[in-house]
Amino acid sequence: MIVLIRMRKILPHKFLIPDFQYACSTLQKSRPLSLSHVNLKDSCKILIAGGGTGGITMAAKMLRLGEKNVTVIEPSETHYYQPLWTLVGGHKKSFQSSCVPTSRVMPKGVNWVKDKVVAFDPASNAVHTEKNGKIQYDFLIVALGIKLAYEKIKGLPEAFSTKGVCSIYSSQYVEKTAKAMEDFQEGNAIFTQPLNPIKCAGAPQKIMYLAEEYFTKTGKRNKANVIFNTALPVIFSCKKYAQALEQVVKQKNISVNYCYNLIEVKPESKEAVFQKLGKEGSSGTEIFKVFFLLH
Repeated sequence: MIVLIRMRKILPHKFLIPDFQYACSTLQKSRPLSLSHVNLKDSCKILIAGGGTGGITMAAKMLRLGEKNVTVIEPSETHYYQPLWTLVGGHKKSFQSSCVPTSRVMPKGVNWVKDKVVAFDPASNAVHTEKNGKIQYDFLIVALGIKLAYEKIKGLPEAFSTKGVCSIYSSQYVEKTAKAMEDFQEGNAIFTQPLNPIKCAGAPQKIMYLAEEYFTKTGKRNKANVIFNTALPVIFSCKKYAQALEQVVKQKNISVNYCYNLIEVKPESKEAVFQKLGKEGSSGTEIFKVFFLLH
């Protein structure tokens, strides 16, 4: 999510890039990309906190609208196009194809501050950074993305170091997802969707369908019990797409369990613990599922 702020008024603004290579080529054609950044000033007209896909898209848009005093705060030297990670985990793309130097995608004319935002000070129209101190602005665009919180599920951080537990949401584990598919022999392949807000609500299903396809192509499908355990009461929030997806899982013989919220992973016994949710929240019932692959 990208948020545009002026003083105390907050306006939502969303921008989507469907294809990474197309986005890069469009930026390059419309405005040469910067290989360095101009000297830091302690104030700017437009300040963008975060230089991921959302942040650099907004920076390019501001420049196209004629704004010249645009600053982006982003510490990373590497830019990841995260929507591609579903295909990386599904054996369709390499991890390296999702990575480019941030300098390549940062639009020319932007003041790129290689630093971290540590605090917001809306009363004085300023942010505080880790190394460069206070930077003031007229307009602030917050595009910091969502922080992963694997630790919210007991045992999950430790389980990532074991065989068969994976996630396409992290650069650290996305390649392990493809390896988990390769290593899979038989049994339960469980794909989960948590109750909390996540980056992409469709990704848990997309990687599941890619895994099911991979198992079919490699002759493992008849030994695989593909399961989708979602904490939500429906397969998808939009009714139109939910009806279509219900037919897809039926055709692919995928078991779906609704209101199953993953609360713990036991890597030693290869068990995933789910809590059954009711209308008023947890029902207190815990369900244990043995897995060979857990996403």
